[in-house]
Amino acid sequence: MAERKKVLILTYYWPPSGGTGVQRWLHFTRYLHELGWDPIIYTPSNPEAPVQDESLLAFVPKDIQVIQTEIWEPTQLYLKFTGNAGKQLHTGFLQEKGGKKPRLTKRLSMWLRANLFIPDAKMAWIKPSTKFLLKFLQEQEVAAIISTGPPHSLHLIARNLKAKTKLPWIADFRDPWTQIDWFEQLPLTSWGLRWHQKLEQSVLKQADALVVVSRDMQTQMTQLAGRVPQLISNGFAPEDFQHFEKQTDPHFTILHTGSINKDRNPGALWKSLGLYVQEHPEFAQKLKIRLIGALDACVQEDLQANGLLPYTHFENFVPHEQVLEELSACSLLLLPLNNVKSQKGIVTGKLFEYLASEQAILAIGPQDGDAAAILSKQAGTMVINFDTDVPWPAVIELTSQQISRKDTLLPYSRKELAKEMHELLLQLTK
Repeated sequence: MAERKKVLILTYYWPPSGGTGVQRWLHFTRYLHELGWDPIIYTPSNPEAPVQDESLLAFVPKDIQVIQTEIWEPTQLYLKFTGNAGKQLHTGFLQEKGGKKPRLTKRLSMWLRANLFIPDAKMAWIKPSTKFLLKFLQEQEVAAIISTGPPHSLHLIARNLKAKTKLPWIADFRDPWTQIDWFEQLPLTSWGLRWHQKLEQSVLKQADALVVVSRDMQTQMTQLAGRVPQLISNGFAPEDFQHFEKQTDPHFTILHTGSINKDRNPGALWKSLGLYVQEHPEFAQKLKIRLIGALDACVQEDLQANGLLPYTHFENFVPHEQVLEELSACSLLLLPLNNVKSQKGIVTGKLFEYLASEQAILAIGPQDGDAAAILSKQAGTMVINFDTDVPWPAVIELTSQQISRKDTLLPYSRKELAKEMHELLLQLTK
């Protein structure tokens, strides 16, 4: 029997923190453990997580080691400075009041965040984590290091460890760094931009392997790094759907789970749906729109402008296990992508859970993007460009189909994807 090797995984997001940032490495950890690795998780003891999801703790293998240290973050100072003390900070530039220019205090704090907290608000954790982990690695025989970002401060911790220990290092990018959709919204000085780029290049050059989650990210990073990163996609955990059963929907329920920021708000869809409701009262009697998660103010404004508020149910965050239950009880899953420059490379983990539910999916995004390429090979899906009117008769017909994706979705099983990470680790630790 092969000897088990230890791998140190640096991740900011870990249960009981919830949200999409947790899923990838929570599941990779469990499957790498099954494949003969002993993961050691390094994560903050007091993270500023947008949501808490205690149900995810059940998926953490009982015999893996989790080490934690405290992190200092400027989040509460920022909220107090902008008059939001005690509130939760959401990612994605969600606005509580649409159509208004941010106050001077908010613009100033954004400038400070962009130009002083580089690469992100976790930067104060880099130095103490490096010191702590170097001592830890003197006492533990670890075969490799993996960092996952964002936040990209985790990559800088791993870079420092690599420089001192010479251990093989995999830098896993769930999202891009300077190529991410909202990077251009930061009020960066020329100095701030150069520093971001310098740090990014240090990671791209010094990591032994780079991993990305989409084909377009792979193309972009190849140009930035001068070498080809490995593509290991996001996916779904088959065990999560073992007891999953689709329920009969007495309504025509359109469901979206997760946050919707301004760039992801499908304005053309709301407009075309509002018109269709006016012209088809029998459809209006059945319509139900469920939006679970944080929303930018523009979403509610568009729903109101198009007469859709009476049909809409707004709901707060629900635990991941409950999200799967919600996926079973709808007619149509809505998947709007960010209408930004990097739109073609956006492939979220949610896409694969939507697919695993075997429900009809309406995606709003580029028809030549990576998400569309995946969806086009799966039954019961439709992709509509951002500004295109939705053909509602065709969408309704889509929801009446018998949908099976078990065979075509198998390559995106987190278990199968973990095998790719396993093979990469074997190559680096020979």
